[in-house]
Amino acid sequence: MLLVLLLALQVPNSLPGTLEQWKTEIEARSAGKIEILRIPGDTGSPQDRQVLMSYFNRADFAESFSRSQALTFRYELGGSTRSLILLNTRAIQNTQNSLEALLAHELGHIWLASLGLLPPQYDPGPDACLAVHYGDIVQHILLRKENDRRGIDWRPSYARDYTAAYESLRKLPPNGDKGDACFRAQRLSLLVDVRDGFVAGAFAAREGYLNLLAAQDSEAEAIAIELLEQFDSKLSLEKADYQAALELAKQAVYRLLS
Repeated sequence: MLLVLLLALQVPNSLPGTLEQWKTEIEARSAGKIEILRIPGDTGSPQDRQVLMSYFNRADFAESFSRSQALTFRYELGGSTRSLILLNTRAIQNTQNSLEALLAHELGHIWLASLGLLPPQYDPGPDACLAVHYGDIVQHILLRKENDRRGIDWRPSYARDYTAAYESLRKLPPNGDKGDACFRAQRLSLLVDVRDGFVAGAFAAREGYLNLLAAQDSEAEAIAIELLEQFDSKLSLEKADYQAALELAKQAVYRLLS
């Protein structure tokens, strides 16, 4: 199964002009190469395959990837940094999200790292996914602002994706199960994403989707609103602001799960 998972098709380097320019800027600043890989497919270089296989052999990492449409993976070898954008083709096929919007999102994560604004350390273990999600809460706000500044039209794709998720979820009978710790942290991150990325009425299903997510986990909704109020006008590309926001998001996630 693992070998099948890691047989991927590498995406050509020819990206839409705005994304190609951004990718080139990031590579020049960080002196590191960015590769885009579809999984299942070819993993690129032999060193990529070796490193990725070691991570996909970890149940927590494999589970985190299975819940994502795309994931940014960075590692260092021989003094150089490799940034891999891993596209989960199976998850993408089940959504209406566009490849361009996904790539813009993941380039945003790598751009932040090139500025020295690193995500939380990923330490393998049962709580590893929590670091991913509280890091995303903060990073997604900053990268959405940069997408807007660069004129990247990401909202229509995400609005379609959220609408499809809403239509799917509302057909399921409520069972009172909030999900495991990873799922609850991911839901909190999603609540922040939808509230921060889209003003009221921006797409038809916005309020219905938020209400449905809040019905699943009212604590997550309250904490998402609180976090956005704490971040308002305080979150910036300054390292001190970024680190303070990460700590707030971390405390919020662990408070949700306490």
